[in-house]
Amino acid sequence: MEPKPRNDRQSAVTKFCLAMEELRRTEAGRVKDAKQLVAQFFPHDATKATDNLFVHIPREVRAPIVAGWGIRGAKAALRDDDERIRNVVHDAILAGDIDDAAFEEGVTAATLVDWVPLDEWWSFWRSGKVAGVPVQKALATARELGLFDDLWFLDNLEGRGGRLKGTDTICDTLSKDQIIAWVKNVHTSGNGTAAGLVAALGWDAILTKTSQEALQFALDAFARKVGLVPPPPVVRVSEVPGIAIPDFPMEEKGAAEEGAPASSARALPSASDSWPELATPGDMGYVAPSPMPGGVKPNYGMDRDAEEITSEHRLPAAGVVPKPATPDPHK
Repeated sequence: MEPKPRNDRQSAVTKFCLAMEELRRTEAGRVKDAKQLVAQFFPHDATKATDNLFVHIPREVRAPIVAGWGIRGAKAALRDDDERIRNVVHDAILAGDIDDAAFEEGVTAATLVDWVPLDEWWSFWRSGKVAGVPVQKALATARELGLFDDLWFLDNLEGRGGRLKGTDTICDTLSKDQIIAWVKNVHTSGNGTAAGLVAALGWDAILTKTSQEALQFALDAFARKVGLVPPPPVVRVSEVPGIAIPDFPMEEKGAAEEGAPASSARALPSASDSWPELATPGDMGYVAPSPMPGGVKPNYGMDRDAEEITSEHRLPAAGVVPKPATPDPHK
């Protein structure tokens, strides 16, 4: 019995990926060739290889592929573990028994989409420059499968580096006569919804007239929407270089000291042995202000009618050496 594929064949996203992989193998849809397929899923050099393909495919499925290349018997390939398969395929590539075209032909579009994680497949398909028919076909296929509607499409259509959005983006590449005809069609239909706007101009016309930049923006937004692009990882503050979270020991309220009985709570320190005793009023250690020229008393923002500082307040506190008075330059 054939194993159940990793990716659900009934899923609209899986159907979309299969359609795009089948298109990729045609002349019109060649966003990546066979050599790039091998470089993505079986990168290698003269000494080592990395298997990003067969490691995802169960033995019952990959054995016929390897046997079909004539590099391993069917029964032996069925027994081979991941490491053995990697070494066998690597040796065959180095020996010239498998070229890029044979590799792509042996791993069919259905096999690739059935077993490879779809986000890895999308990374392969979308990386680099993708424009023209593949982008248009991708958006059309996704719309046909119900993976987005016209309102979502217009909301995620941006051109000129984000300066244009929605219908403005479409109008940017239409002639004046085409825009006038579009408005007339909307007026005639009486439907100003997103679906009405798309129908008034025509979906095919939108795909062919809208700039490639805007279509690519919508396609990338679609990939994020359906999960073909993994969400960005959440970075904890402690993982940011140069920033660390102090590891303060947590202590429960009333916890006992180490070595003390569990029932004894930590006692607050007494004022006599832990807290400094506040000076009493009149013993604050103030230093008398120096007299100013002409006998004018300094005024530090005090009201004229405020009570003068008494000699008691000018007495230094215990242990404080009074500041010597500044000599009067007029004497």
